[in-house]
Amino acid sequence: MSGEMKKILKIAAAVSAALLMAGLVRFMYMRAVYPEPMSPEKRAELLAQPVLRAENYGFDPASPLENRIGPPPVFLLNWLRTLDQRPGYKGYTPTPAQRRMIGGWFALMPGPMRAVLRERLIGVYLVDGFLGNGLSNMVLGHDGSRYAWVVLNTSGFSSTLSETFTGREASAFRGGGVSVDCGGVNEPPGVFYTFFHEMTHAYDYVQGITPYVEREWEELLRGFPPEKKRRWDVWAAYETPLKEHDSPLRGRISFYGIGGGPLLDGSEAPAIYAWLEKSPFTSLYGAQNWAEDAVELMVYNAVTDKLGRPCVIKYGAGGKFTPGPAAAARAEALYNRLSR
Repeated sequence: MSGEMKKILKIAAAVSAALLMAGLVRFMYMRAVYPEPMSPEKRAELLAQPVLRAENYGFDPASPLENRIGPPPVFLLNWLRTLDQRPGYKGYTPTPAQRRMIGGWFALMPGPMRAVLRERLIGVYLVDGFLGNGLSNMVLGHDGSRYAWVVLNTSGFSSTLSETFTGREASAFRGGGVSVDCGGVNEPPGVFYTFFHEMTHAYDYVQGITPYVEREWEELLRGFPPEKKRRWDVWAAYETPLKEHDSPLRGRISFYGIGGGPLLDGSEAPAIYAWLEKSPFTSLYGAQNWAEDAVELMVYNAVTDKLGRPCVIKYGAGGKFTPGPAAAARAEALYNRLSR
């Protein structure tokens, strides 16, 4: 694949606790800007990449969602190996129990969201040795219609929800001392989080929750950059909340070493979680941009409302955080919006 395409395609990934402990850090997404200007010829070349063409996947929209769970096609697996420079990636065939478990999670989504994914979700691909928890990406049909696929890291089957969330949250702070408790007994595996995270991105790609998931994809599709001042909900722009919802500390939120992080000291945890509790965001992760905000609202609803497991972030000497009423109300509102 071309270097430009590698820069454009979104890597929606979060590093698992186990991988984080092993020191393997993966970018959540690649945001480098391709050389300007993008000519019509270059745009056509990029859009013709095989990994972006729906016809290459043999997709059957009439197939049950559960039947789409399995190893990726060889050409996609090879693309992932090249992209991440990991020739050891292996596709994984789930056990019948794992397939039923993942397939059952679709029932926790709003019905209309599930219906869209039934028509537009090409596959839920399982990969051994994947550097991140998961990945999602858009795929295009002949007529420009949008599809998506999702990759899930099989390590998520053997980690708990608490461990996965702890790996994410702890990576934002120097000095440790931050953990997440989702109840312990009979917790779902960490792949539950990855599933809802990536499925929400996939739905946003094909149906649209936010104005766009990623600037580079929007420019590739439209042929020109998106408007910088475009608003969505509590966001004044893609990465900028309305002033009343912002904090100076928010600008130093970073996960998994991205941007030279962690940029927050553990001693700042009380201050940033105090701000977060009063904010409309369910998590620090969601406070980064509107695409991750939408994802985290749906993850919060799935974990707290559908599973009945309100996860608690613990920090410092007895500090605890759960999302405040403004954030909880937004999560409920988004779920209701996607239910119509």
